[in-house]
Amino acid sequence: MTDTAQALPAETGRLADIATASDAFKSFLSDEPIKTQPRDESGRFAPKEEQEIQAEDPEQGEPAEYDEETVEGEEAAEEEAQPDPIDMPSSWNKEKAELWEALPPDAQAYIAEREGERDRAVNQKFQEAANARKAVEAELTEAHANRDRFAQLSDVLLSAFQFNEPNPRDFGAGTGNYNREGYDLAVAQWRDNVQFVQQIQQQREEIAAQQQQEALKAQAEQFAAIEEIGRPKLLEAVPDIANEQKAPAILKAIVDYAISQGIPESVFAENADSISSAELLLAWKASEYDRIKGAQNKVKETPAPKPATPSARPGVATSRSASKAANLRKAQDRLAKSGSIDDAASVFKTILG
Repeated sequence: MTDTAQALPAETGRLADIATASDAFKSFLSDEPIKTQPRDESGRFAPKEEQEIQAEDPEQGEPAEYDEETVEGEEAAEEEAQPDPIDMPSSWNKEKAELWEALPPDAQAYIAEREGERDRAVNQKFQEAANARKAVEAELTEAHANRDRFAQLSDVLLSAFQFNEPNPRDFGAGTGNYNREGYDLAVAQWRDNVQFVQQIQQQREEIAAQQQQEALKAQAEQFAAIEEIGRPKLLEAVPDIANEQKAPAILKAIVDYAISQGIPESVFAENADSISSAELLLAWKASEYDRIKGAQNKVKETPAPKPATPSARPGVATSRSASKAANLRKAQDRLAKSGSIDDAASVFKTILG
């Protein structure tokens, strides 16, 4: 058995220092980086197996240097990668805002997409319905225009065509030279013309009925539009008119006032159903204005009471001028009531006395 020299720990440390210095010197002479041999905690070279593990595991190497710009760029990239917040659909109630915020972004995106598809579909249907309505309205307008033109032409035609039944004498009847064939043709033509005129007359009557119905419908729509605005205002000004028991008296008072102002009574008798709430409100306001003005005028016409003659306080003598003024007023009052010469003379005596 051959003895192998065993290196002391101290020598081993010196040999390690020499090896490290040698590696540093080689690194100084060469451009290639030195591959430092891994060591254990006591400074000795690590076993080969552990060196291989450390070489294969990159996490065991030295940490990369801190690059502030790289970190800021990574943070900015992460912020850019975050999806933008999605607004809550308009169909959702505002009270559900917290519920919407609690939903994951993927769920919000899906719901918003479905809501958008629904809104687009509904708007498309509305647009199609509006286009169809416009087309129908255009067709109706054109049809009504053609109908009205036909009615005008029918009136001209009916007034122009006045057919008399053919007379056999006009074709030589009774003269021995009777043109029977000509007469028969004239009668046949007359009958055709009469039938044609009757058809035109029937169509004209149907058109007149349609025009009247359309006029009544337009009037009803106009009346409804006026009532929609005027009725609430009338009820606000005259609440009792909604009371079935008080309404007749109120309406009668309004009608009586309107008649007193010169509106014919037939207007209310023939058009009772077409009197709008706005017209009733105007008539009521006018009657109220006249009533208030009349009451004010009565107050102005009432004479103010005469001031009472101040009575003399006990123990205080009445002055001569005050006594003379009192006597003069009494004399003037007597003269105003009687108008006699004696009372007039009394007034002059009082003034001169």
